[in-house]
Amino acid sequence: MGGVSNYDLVVFDMEDALIDRSKSRCAAVSKGVDAYLVRLLGVEPHGGPVFSPAEVEEFARVQGIESNRDVMYALLLAALHSLPVEFNEEDFEGYDGADLLQAVRATGRLRISLGEIARLKNLQEFNKTLRSRGGGMRGLGRVRGLRNRFLALAEGHIMMDNFVSRILAEAYLGEDLFLHEHGQPRQFVTEAGAIDLETSWLDPADIATLRKRCPLGVVTSRGQSEVQHVLTRLDIQRYLDVVVGRGAMGMGMMDPEEARWIRSLGVVETTEADYATKVTEAIERLRGLEEMQTAPRVAYVGNCLPDERGLVALKERYRLTLVGCAIGLDRKAATQMREKGADFVVTEPAQLVRVLSERPRPRSELLY
Repeated sequence: MGGVSNYDLVVFDMEDALIDRSKSRCAAVSKGVDAYLVRLLGVEPHGGPVFSPAEVEEFARVQGIESNRDVMYALLLAALHSLPVEFNEEDFEGYDGADLLQAVRATGRLRISLGEIARLKNLQEFNKTLRSRGGGMRGLGRVRGLRNRFLALAEGHIMMDNFVSRILAEAYLGEDLFLHEHGQPRQFVTEAGAIDLETSWLDPADIATLRKRCPLGVVTSRGQSEVQHVLTRLDIQRYLDVVVGRGAMGMGMMDPEEARWIRSLGVVETTEADYATKVTEAIERLRGLEEMQTAPRVAYVGNCLPDERGLVALKERYRLTLVGCAIGLDRKAATQMREKGADFVVTEPAQLVRVLSERPRPRSELLY
């Protein structure tokens, strides 16, 4: 390496510490809701969006919903509830999936535009209702009396009747990536993929400087083609030595074709390794590349809040320094990360390079 480092290697969580997905997430959900209403239910396309990206962002923040699929599902329910016509599920007994939506569309009763739905929706009241029942997806599950709820199809395989996940993926990935990931062309969305709205928290030059000090690894929940697309477009990939993504089994990365085949069966979520195993795999692969014989000094950079990540246990196995990354999060989250065991907590990208260049200490003050 070209410089002296206080760490032997650094492992980043891609979504927490390297890539800002806020714009892409909100744009994909906004486009996804519109596409569902227009392409599946026959709503007139003019006057949209029903929910602007800013409204999507605020709703997700207020309700504390992290999953893009869950955000789209909840907002789609809000849009369906605001329709001036209520459909009776019993009138469509015997229909399901695409046939159900086609039967509803064929009634000709849904004569409305995206712009009219945008005016009719009452997102403030919907937020209030969810919060009164516990908030987030838990609150949504407790809400009774939502009109037209049965028209939001979000269960099952993405390539069959799970139209919420299908349309969201089309809106996010774009034509080429969707075809590569799922083996079929898009059907419902024609605009460019929202994935290209993503930016890097760190300047490539800063990442290059860190790479001169020690090897860098990344863990992510994304698939190989998606990761490669984002990191290459942002000129980051060449500085990263190891990427452990979706499909990692704890014994090395799966063959890309095998991973796509498993995803086509809709079972990847039940087969891939847990988060701590992914971090361990990234560390061990970096050790192998560098032929390290002794226990390395490791810096992990990411969200230290979720207990299920098992990060504290990893500190006992490695000389691991936890750098809590609260970039884009509120001050409360930063404080909570320190309480969860983070040795450092950074809230701005500029702080991250500085922290990784400093000598590790057992505990550190919160950095604002």
